[in-house]
Amino acid sequence: MNLTNLNKCPLCGSENIKVYRKGTIDPGKINSDNFRITDSSYGSLWNFSRCRKCTYVFSNPLIDEKSLIEFYSELEDNEYSDEWEGRAKNFLTIFRELEKISKPGNSLLDIGAASGIFVNLAKERGYDAEGIEPSGYLADEAEKKFNIKLFRGTIENFKTDKKYSLLTLLDIIEHLRDASSFMEKIVPFIDKKGILVIVTPDINSIPARIFGKKWWHYRIAHLNFFNLRSIEFLLKKSGFEIIKKRRYAWNFSFYYILSRIFPSLKEKKGLQKILKRLNLKLQLFDSWEIYARKN
Repeated sequence: MNLTNLNKCPLCGSENIKVYRKGTIDPGKINSDNFRITDSSYGSLWNFSRCRKCTYVFSNPLIDEKSLIEFYSELEDNEYSDEWEGRAKNFLTIFRELEKISKPGNSLLDIGAASGIFVNLAKERGYDAEGIEPSGYLADEAEKKFNIKLFRGTIENFKTDKKYSLLTLLDIIEHLRDASSFMEKIVPFIDKKGILVIVTPDINSIPARIFGKKWWHYRIAHLNFFNLRSIEFLLKKSGFEIIKKRRYAWNFSFYYILSRIFPSLKEKKGLQKILKRLNLKLQLFDSWEIYARKN
């Protein structure tokens, strides 16, 4: 793994940056397991810098692209699909919003599709849906569970002449090495007046401020963080206008939540069955759900 020290903001280019948080991880000990969606090593963070101009928060030094792609392509996450019903409830709230501004039959591309839960729901609701996922393990899960064939790779090697009416980035941009260049790569895939949906943690949220380094969104897989100001900057720079924003909420089983606190629950199969039947909706007011239209 190679790390690059940055002397300017990768979002706006300003050299007016400062140390935001000191890291708690040893980069030499990182492996693909640390990038699992269900990783519960909360409070694990890189050295972060903050731009005084656009307020973007980014890891500095920055991991190289080759290593990052390898980690994601090699990761296995056997817990993710176990919570598919709760995750589906999360995504249904997005569809309810989308259906106010789009219609079934529209083409949809989900980037970072994991095991295909969102793509499957989109297909069930009449969308012409596709997904991109770098993890071979999760792409296999999508095929086994939902009979969906995802594109295995990244946006860099995704080739199509198709233009999509809808493009979704659900808990994705905080994982990116360079969000600005990534946005440049996805723009050609979005139709004129197409809709972009983003869900991402809010570094300025009250929970982020209260919990500090213990905030649950501080994980090795999260390389950057936005607040409303910086995400508006990113979208405007990329040719998008925000048409709606709101706080995102999660649905999880009691088992999933408690197993984050008490990992020993993973060994108690009988109790698992009971706890997985109990669902809880969490509105923590620490993530943005944003709908933006291509100008």
